[in-house]
Amino acid sequence: MPRRGEIYLGTYGSELLITAFGRKLSITPEQIVREGRTASGKLVRDIVATKQKILLRYDLIDGKDLTVFQNIYDLGGTKSIKIYTTETVNDQYYVLMDPIEHTREIISRNDILWSGVQIVLKEV
Repeated sequence: MPRRGEIYLGTYGSELLITAFGRKLSITPEQIVREGRTASGKLVRDIVATKQKILLRYDLIDGKDLTVFQNIYDLGGTKSIKIYTTETVNDQYYVLMDPIEHTREIISRNDILWSGVQIVLKEV
C-alpha cells in the first residue's frame, strides 16, 4: 500500500516507486497562450490551456537509482506519475519526460554518485 509522500513513475499501470532520498519536487503551472497585437497595437492574449511542469531534483543520487530513471526514459512515449498526498489519494499526471541532466561526482568501489540530477516531466 502506498504511503503519503511517495511518488511512482513509469508507463501507465507499471509505475515504479522512486527514491525519496534527497528528492525535491516542484510543480509549476505553465500557460499555453496565443498572443499578438491588434491593428490598433493593443496586446491580446488567449489562454489555450494550463498544464503542469513537474521537476524532480536530486543533489546526490547513486548509480542504481539513476539507472531506474534512465530505463523509464528509454521506454519512450507518455509516462504516468502518481504523487500520493495520503495513503489512498494521489495526484496523477500523464507526462512526457525530457532527457536527464546529471554530473558524475564520486566513483567508489561499489557505485558512482551523481549530482545535479534533474528529471523534467511535462504534462501532455
